[in-house]
Amino acid sequence: MIFHKKIMRILFLYSLSFLLVMPAYAGDIFVNKQKYSVPKHFIESPMLAKRVAIGEIPSIKNRIPKEPFVVGPGVLNSKKYLDWKPGKHGGTIRVPIIASDVRSHEIALAMGMSILRSPDQSSKDPLPAIVSEYGISEDYTEFTFKIREGLKWSDGMPVTTEDVRMTFELYGDKRIYPTFYFRAVAPDGSVPKLTIQDKYRFKLKFNVPYGFFLANLASWIPDYTLLFRPAHFIKQFHADYTDLEQIKPILKKNELDRWEKLVQLKDMQHWELYQPHGLGVPTLAPWVFVKSDGSEQVGVRNPYYWKVDIEGNQLPYVDKLTANFVNELSMVVLKAAAGDYDVCTSFCQLRDLPLFIENKERSGIDVILHGSINNPPLLILNQDYEYQNPNSVWQKLMSDKRFGKALALAIDSDDVNKTIYFGKYKLDGLTDMEHDPAQANKLLDAVGMKKRDSEGFRLDMNGDRFEFLIETADVSPDFIPLGELIKLYFEKVGIRTAFDVIGRSLWKEKQNSNKHQAVLQWSDRGIWPSGISEDFGPHSKGRWALQSNIWMKTGGTKGRKPPPYMMEYFDVVAKWKLYPPQSPKGEEAYKNLMDWFGRNYTGIWATGSMTVPTVFNADLGNIVKTDIYPWDRALDYGMEQLYYKSEKNRR
Repeated sequence: MIFHKKIMRILFLYSLSFLLVMPAYAGDIFVNKQKYSVPKHFIESPMLAKRVAIGEIPSIKNRIPKEPFVVGPGVLNSKKYLDWKPGKHGGTIRVPIIASDVRSHEIALAMGMSILRSPDQSSKDPLPAIVSEYGISEDYTEFTFKIREGLKWSDGMPVTTEDVRMTFELYGDKRIYPTFYFRAVAPDGSVPKLTIQDKYRFKLKFNVPYGFFLANLASWIPDYTLLFRPAHFIKQFHADYTDLEQIKPILKKNELDRWEKLVQLKDMQHWELYQPHGLGVPTLAPWVFVKSDGSEQVGVRNPYYWKVDIEGNQLPYVDKLTANFVNELSMVVLKAAAGDYDVCTSFCQLRDLPLFIENKERSGIDVILHGSINNPPLLILNQDYEYQNPNSVWQKLMSDKRFGKALALAIDSDDVNKTIYFGKYKLDGLTDMEHDPAQANKLLDAVGMKKRDSEGFRLDMNGDRFEFLIETADVSPDFIPLGELIKLYFEKVGIRTAFDVIGRSLWKEKQNSNKHQAVLQWSDRGIWPSGISEDFGPHSKGRWALQSNIWMKTGGTKGRKPPPYMMEYFDVVAKWKLYPPQSPKGEEAYKNLMDWFGRNYTGIWATGSMTVPTVFNADLGNIVKTDIYPWDRALDYGMEQLYYKSEKNRR
């Protein structure tokens, strides 16, 4: 991968400073312990005991690792947030899914198994999870690992360093992927050197310090597939390992013309494992999906799952995970209130809280309130829109930060909070939270938009009609009322504004082709500090500087040369990537990054941190405490520890 020379020079100087003050690798960070001792005896799920009895699968002792990962108080969630208790096997958890989305966020997070594991949504001081030990050099350039001995894929095949080797072979094979997977690439754009030491041990060596890699190892977003893909499975579709004549019938069945496309189809992250093309793909997740069609998705417990609780019960506690498709967002709310879901975080809004509370006893549900990994929808401004037009008014406005500040001051954040979010959100956005239309008007005058047309709307700097177009899709119930409010605020300061709700596919297409001015879209601010998510990036949510990002990644051969303020952004991010994000230096670098967003108005914050409900079956155990948990997704990221208290729900 090519990277811009200025960033490489910065990283070289920082790397040199590391080497001058720090010794060579001496195992400065080395972790080979877990929080609890491995139980002496293991307890089989009744569902799997039947399969063991007929010889269909081995006994539990021969299915799990020599030292399985042990779950107890404080492991998946901090003790202050969860009074953890051992559970019992059995039952089904039902979650929502919308036909137009085809993706259940509850399932996606439940299937996301990270290589290292910190409690909650943290990446600080993680325990070995998929691996049994890891080491990090003091200069953050070298990472060593040992895979848990006896760890197996869901089809019973052992996990070894051949899976790691195959993963990196796929990353580097331009026939299959045009670029190396970005989360495995150093901040200078270089690819790490992989050294296979034996069946279980391997090492990654980066050219420059990459402390941020620790966060990728502890994140459910790239999950274990960052380093582990099932080599034995993928090889059967790969022409370098299997005769093409044997592959051709599979190509025909999947309506594909090239084996490379078939490998792409079958090589996947946890986000795809419950999709139709994910059926049969070996996994390390708690459930294996056996059905995925237009009506329902069904997952059953993975016999080879590698976690047990402190009493020896193999996780997950619950046998099945199901999602039945609905056509409309509104149906999710009604079904949640009726008790048709056992875990529902996605699409549940504060405005529906009275309905949930009213139906608690009748439907056997309960509700907790908590923070969120997301923030409310941002107004994201495309910095690259019309960049090829030297006379673009939009480009002049993006470079003049007074325009962005005027937009922020025009929005009445307190009104947004009270009108849409019941006053439950915080006013802690990165851009101005105060409502000052008078100052907004002065700033708009100052940028050259003082003249107005016969309708009272501002003309652009050339005296021509100006219209601000905001687009969104039917993503979440609050997007549309928020867009309407923003349109109202902007028009009060004289900005002619159009707000359009378009189909998701068109919405995404316009963003990918740089044809959007601005979009309303949420992001994962709650997990930016831990590094679990980087969806603030210019290539991510809202595609707010996609062409600038392409220019950086290709060393200037494609895309747009970033303006100076965007070059500053890339510099700040590169420095952040040097350290583990929750280390003192990482936290300092993160503050600089957030300061950049606050000064440059690439995203306008209408309000701040969220409070959201999760609706769940009142019989479920190991539920985080209400009102104090800072994030959401606790019931899906960690779903393997949920259990039913009553026997009737475990049948």
